[in-house]
This record gives sequence, structure tokens and C-alpha cells, in this order.
Amino acid sequence: MSLARGEGTFETLVIAVAPTAEDRLRLAGMVDLPVVLVASREEAVALLQGEEPARITSIGLTVDSDLRTASYQGVSVPLSPLEHDLLRWLVREAGRTWPFEVLHREIWGTGHLGGLADVQSVVKRLRRKLRDLRCPVRISSVRGVGLRLDGMLASTA
Repeated sequence: MSLARGEGTFETLVIAVAPTAEDRLRLAGMVDLPVVLVASREEAVALLQGEEPARITSIGLTVDSDLRTASYQGVSVPLSPLEHDLLRWLVREAGRTWPFEVLHREIWGTGHLGGLADVQSVVKRLRRKLRDLRCPVRISSVRGVGLRLDGMLASTA
């Protein structure tokens, strides 16, 4: 927890450990704070030590780097390398708009932004796969700016 200087506000991040997607969904619904959901103590420790976890879960949507899959409520879909990298990047900070230039540099490994056809192609495939999972998230385009992951479940009761 850190105190923002001069503002008198606290910024809090909760790390919740729960072995199943259902447990993680339940925990997310109980906390009205930013929450990072992990499946094991080992994932939490790796996250705190700055290591990249093999699996990132955000409100039940899991991106597994070892299997290169996305799963929601027990249903999985395979991801291409670019689909995996883009979805993993967006899940990390759901709701944040990522400029196309940043995505091109971080996902495609190039600063060249000659066109957006390559990004649009990957996003189109990811949107279809998220629909196939019946996942309550969507990849939103912010016209002229970039992409963000929206539609996370606020809570489930």
C-alpha cells in the first residue's frame, strides 16, 4: 500500500490466490479494489518478484503461456503466438487503452507502423475466440488511439 504524496489517498492492490476459476470469480466479487487473481502461491511469489507468470487470470479469463491457450469457465481455445502475446498484454491491465505504437513495439517487435492491417487481423481472430468462449470481455478499439480490454465482470453473486 502506498500513500500518494500530497493527496492523502491510498492506492491498494489485492493479490488473491484461489485454485479454481470459480473461486477467483467469487473472490473478485467480494473485493471493491483492483485485484490480481492467481491460481497458486508460487504464481503470487513470482509476480511479486517481478517474474512473468506462465498464466495470467483476470476475472475468470485465463491466458496460459505454457499451453498457449485462453480459457473461461473450463472451456479453452488455442491461440497463435501473436494472439497469445496481444491478449496477455491486454489482460495485464484490463481497461487501459494501449496505443497502437506501443502494441506494435511490444507485440510485433517493431516501431514501424506502416498500417494497422496486421493488428486488425489478430484482433478479429481474438474477438471471435472470446465469443466462442462466451467470455464477458471484449477488445475495444479506441479510434485513432489503440486497444483496450473491456467488459470485465464487476461482480458475481
